[in-house]
Amino acid sequence: MHTHVTFVLDSSGSMSTIEDDTKGGFNAFLDDQRDEAGTATVSLYDFNTDVERVYQQYPIEDAPRLDDHNYTPGGQTALHDALYTAMTETADQVTATAEDERPDTVIVVVLTDGKENASETPQERVREQVRYRRDELGWEFLFIGANQDAALTATEMGMDADRSLNMDQSGDGARAAYESTSNRISEARECGVTGEFTAEDRARQEDAGDDIQSSGTRT
Repeated sequence: MHTHVTFVLDSSGSMSTIEDDTKGGFNAFLDDQRDEAGTATVSLYDFNTDVERVYQQYPIEDAPRLDDHNYTPGGQTALHDALYTAMTETADQVTATAEDERPDTVIVVVLTDGKENASETPQERVREQVRYRRDELGWEFLFIGANQDAALTATEMGMDADRSLNMDQSGDGARAAYESTSNRISEARECGVTGEFTAEDRARQEDAGDDIQSSGTRT
């Protein structure tokens, strides 16, 4: 089975508080997926006030890791622009691929720690595209959000609430979110669908928040 993953990663200014853990979590995700059976490709989009395609359709074994050169938080949160751009460019890339080499499963993963505040793309346009690609083309969507009701934000953009995850904005929360995401991707690579985030995934985020409250600090 061949799986393609498009990551849409927030790099707005507020992500600076978990910058190192975001890099570490994403890199650990790549390491985990390199050991899985089957083939996989990955594209990475970085967004703040602007949207940048960092790389596209790399074999996961060769995908560049996040570092100080390709991930530097700053600016606002153009979430709608980023998701719309990532979807349309991923679709174009899939269409341009020979039919016998196209992915069996396409998964779009969104991770953000803030609400939309900088896009030109209307939410309705994003929702229409998500629903079309989910319902007609069988794409999978995972949404991880901090400082918001992740299920509400996801459903407003046409995604399934059970495939959304509230992330605690802390080092522990970020690392746990990437591990949960890797588990969902592994499931998709084995059986074709991601499945929903589990009670264990959600409990780990609650534990991360409880640990912060107990210590009185955030990392």
